[in-house]
Amino acid sequence: MKLLTIAKFTFLEVYRSKLMLGLVFLGFGLSLITYVASEFAYGASAKVALDVGLGIMSLSNLAIAIFIGSTLLSKEIEQRTLYMILSRPISRTSFLLGKILGLSSVLLLNTLILGILSIFLFMQQGGTGQALFPWVLLFSFFEALIILVFAVFFSLITNVTLSVICTFAICVTGHALNETSRLILVKLSPVLKLIIDTCFFFIPNLYKLNLKDFLLYQQTIDLNYLVMTQAYALLYLTAMFALIMLLFKNKNLD
Repeated sequence: MKLLTIAKFTFLEVYRSKLMLGLVFLGFGLSLITYVASEFAYGASAKVALDVGLGIMSLSNLAIAIFIGSTLLSKEIEQRTLYMILSRPISRTSFLLGKILGLSSVLLLNTLILGILSIFLFMQQGGTGQALFPWVLLFSFFEALIILVFAVFFSLITNVTLSVICTFAICVTGHALNETSRLILVKLSPVLKLIIDTCFFFIPNLYKLNLKDFLLYQQTIDLNYLVMTQAYALLYLTAMFALIMLLFKNKNLD
């Protein structure tokens, strides 16, 4: 119950920070960009609308996860509200889970609003409904959630600026590792291959969570891939949650 209360107030705090107003402008901008882009698409306006829409949704999710996630705890410490909350009968684990759950609900809301708007614009341009739509939104949310927990992780061991930089680096590397592993240079070099394979153990393979190409060009994907990728994301999130809980539990807040 206390966890949900913290989550509620975290959500309201982010909501009152004019994020929702930003979503309105993003939605308006998405509609305008889609209309302009579709005018130059010459027969592929529906795909352009979906590509642009999902791209904006993903970028806004990552921006929220990185910048708000990096300040999620530092703001509480600077304003001294953390000490007041923890002086009550509430554990550090419940507090941190509540904060992450509250921000996760903001990410989910952002995904649903911009995702559904993207799909609507896609249908308006002549696109047809596809079974992959829910999976694309779900995996985009998982990607943002993974980046969020990394932002919180780095905020526990360094300052806000470095936390943002390190989380952004994880985001870029997580998308690039898969393509890098396919380079001929990497395949021919045992040392480089070992380095890349080792990186896969510590850095999330965010490329797996990007289903936009499947949606735009193949319109289908093996169900086993979806299930295994979902399991991978959940296991990675569980491991990261356990790590940041351990760090926060033992962190000196003085």
